[in-house]
Amino acid sequence: MFTINPGRRALLKALSLAPAAVLLPARLRAAADNALSWQNWSGNQRCAPQAIHYPSDAAQLAEIIRNSSGRIRCFGGSHSFSPVVPTDDTLVSLEAMSGLLGHDPDTLTATFAAGTRIGMASAANYKVGQSFTNEPDINLQSLAGALATSTHGTGAALPALPGMVESLRLMTASGEHLSLSAADGDIFRAACCNVGALGVVTEITFHNEPAYRLEEKTSVMPLRDAMDMIEREKDQQRNIEFFAFPHGESAIVKVTNLTDEPDTPVEAEDSNELLEMACEVSMRAPWLTGMIQKAVTFFVEDTVRRGPAWQIYANKRAVMFNEMEYTVPAEQGLACLERVCDTIRSQDINVFFPIEFRYTAADNSLIGMFSERPGCSISVHQYHRQDYAPLFNAVEPIFHQHAGRPHWGKLHSMDVAALRGVYPHLDRFREIRAQLDPTGKFLNPHLESIFGVQA
Repeated sequence: MFTINPGRRALLKALSLAPAAVLLPARLRAAADNALSWQNWSGNQRCAPQAIHYPSDAAQLAEIIRNSSGRIRCFGGSHSFSPVVPTDDTLVSLEAMSGLLGHDPDTLTATFAAGTRIGMASAANYKVGQSFTNEPDINLQSLAGALATSTHGTGAALPALPGMVESLRLMTASGEHLSLSAADGDIFRAACCNVGALGVVTEITFHNEPAYRLEEKTSVMPLRDAMDMIEREKDQQRNIEFFAFPHGESAIVKVTNLTDEPDTPVEAEDSNELLEMACEVSMRAPWLTGMIQKAVTFFVEDTVRRGPAWQIYANKRAVMFNEMEYTVPAEQGLACLERVCDTIRSQDINVFFPIEFRYTAADNSLIGMFSERPGCSISVHQYHRQDYAPLFNAVEPIFHQHAGRPHWGKLHSMDVAALRGVYPHLDRFREIRAQLDPTGKFLNPHLESIFGVQA
């Protein structure tokens, strides 16, 4: 999320050492009594399926779909916090269906097997002279999973992943393999953000840009100044976002643009251990949260990074958290954020992790967060060892009041009736889902409550 200046690590460590000495038990990881078990990245979603399959090609996948009894859910990078994956029946990973399958330098398209991780795909793109139009800052998700949940980066003129898809292949509940493009109308629009409810996406062809390099500038400023800057600059900068610290009244701002300047040296990866220590201290000693957040202006210094796009987009997120993200209409973004920050301060909610604030262009998907509407995404995080309910319960009504659309892979409490109010094409998606999978083979209880045939 952000990097601590190495020269100031010792001071931060000393600052937090006294209260932290007795507050840092070893991180507990779930021990799998049953070999067939799954949990997501943060550990808030788990299941013990009857079977887990790793098909290596479409033929094996079709056989698994035809022969499996009960429900089938796919998992990729396991970075979804909502219960979109868990099932007691069959889990499928496309990890073995990975890699660049082909590219066309004239049309600037590239086709990938759907299990390819974003970071691998981005690097492979660059080797053949192409780059994704935009990318998220976490690149460990599979392409299929990222597409399924409308994963996005930041940039007011740049789309989320569904807006970058030229065509795709989808395997349905009958084992039929469909090839879809914009010419196929609503079924393609549905498949471009599908939450894994239509079938299994096996291949994706992206329309790319000529390979490019980026310069990322990171700076720290007062929160009010960051809000003013992003309002003023959002249409002038290629990528712009900030991380807001409500208790510290400060923000980390990142601005990224194309560059021809030389690459900067590749820095050693930050272990994020001091960030985790700060989270632990904040959790156990909440009266220190404001002071630690204010200290960000000292411990994070202005930096510049330059290099190939695939290197600059990515950031390491080693400290686990749980997340709620809503996308509100772009013009309501700052007003919504101010209310969220005011609520956190007025209710004295203990949270160290900053709030991520980003803009994204509209796309043509049926149920993506940016379907026919440019959006401002506000992501609220809570350290994985803390109860996220007080924070999420306090801010979610604010998102609802601003016509917010929940990220399908992030925690939310909206039911199908409420979702219809913000996703105008939800019922059309439900119709397509019922046509492709009438028995609900690709649903789990959570998705059945949203996409099932019942009202």
